[in-house]
Amino acid sequence: MKSINSLSGGKTSSYLAYHYPADYNLFSLVCIDDINSANKDKKLIQQVNDKLQKYCSNKPEFIATAEDDKTIKVILDLEQLIGQEIIWLRGDSFEIVNKKHGKTVPNMAMRYCTTDMKIKPIAEWVYNNIGKTECGDFQPVFSNIGIRYDEEHRAKIGNERKLNTKIVIGKRGSQNKWKNFHWGIANYPLVNNKIHHYQIRKFWETKHLIFPEDSNCVGCFWKDVQQLRKNWDNNNSKMQWFADQESNSKYNYKSNMTYEQIKRIGLQQDFFFGTGSGCQAGFCTD
Repeated sequence: MKSINSLSGGKTSSYLAYHYPADYNLFSLVCIDDINSANKDKKLIQQVNDKLQKYCSNKPEFIATAEDDKTIKVILDLEQLIGQEIIWLRGDSFEIVNKKHGKTVPNMAMRYCTTDMKIKPIAEWVYNNIGKTECGDFQPVFSNIGIRYDEEHRAKIGNERKLNTKIVIGKRGSQNKWKNFHWGIANYPLVNNKIHHYQIRKFWETKHLIFPEDSNCVGCFWKDVQQLRKNWDNNNSKMQWFADQESNSKYNYKSNMTYEQIKRIGLQQDFFFGTGSGCQAGFCTD
C-alpha cells in the first residue's frame, strides 16, 4: 500500500512530514474569492498559483485563503527542509461550497467544510493518481494524520479508520459522475509513538520555520470564542470575510453569538491561544 502525509502547515503535521516520510505529501489549501484578504506579495501569489495549477488546473486562479498566510510560507519552506515534493491541492472556493449547501455557513449541525475543502481534494487526487492497481481495482492508501498522543481522543478507531468520501470521477453528459470511494485508512504515527506537544514544540525551536500563531482557517467555528476574538486582531480582513458570509447566511457559525459580536468582546489575557481548530474530522490539524 502507498502512504500519504496529510499536511496542514501547523507544527504537528510538519513534524509528521519531517520524521515520518511517506510516498506522497499532500496539502489542501482552503481558498476564498475575496480580494480584500489577498496577500500583497504578488510573487507569493504567483508561487501559490503555480503550485495549485500543477495538479488542480481545472480550478480557477488563486486569490486568497481562509487560513493564515503564514501557512503558505510554511509549506513552501517545509518542502525545502524535507527535500521532498509537497503536492498542493484545492477544492471549490469557500463561497461556492457555502452556496452548494444552501447559502449557509459551517457549524456544529452542518460540518461540511473539512470534507469539501480538505478531504475531498485529497481523495480525488488519490483516485486519479495512485489508487488504481495493475488489475484496475482500487487499493486504499495509508493516510498519516498529524494528531498527537496528548489529543488521542481525536483519532478514529476500528472501522472508523476507513476513509470513504463521495468524489467526482467524471461526467455523465453535463452532470458530474459521483462515486463513494474508499480511498484510505487513517494512520496516526504520533499517537502510536507517544509524541506529545512538548516534544514537537522543542523540535521546532531548533529550526527556522515561522508558523502561524493559530493554524487552519482563522474563522473556524470549532475555535474558542477567545481565539476568534484574537484572530480579529491578527487577521482582520479574513475575519471580516467570515463575518460577511455569516451575515448573508440563514445560519450562524456558533449558536450563542455572531462573529460580529465576537469582534466586540474583551480579550482574555490569560487565555491559551494558538491551539488550532480541534476539528473532529481529523484533517484540520495543528
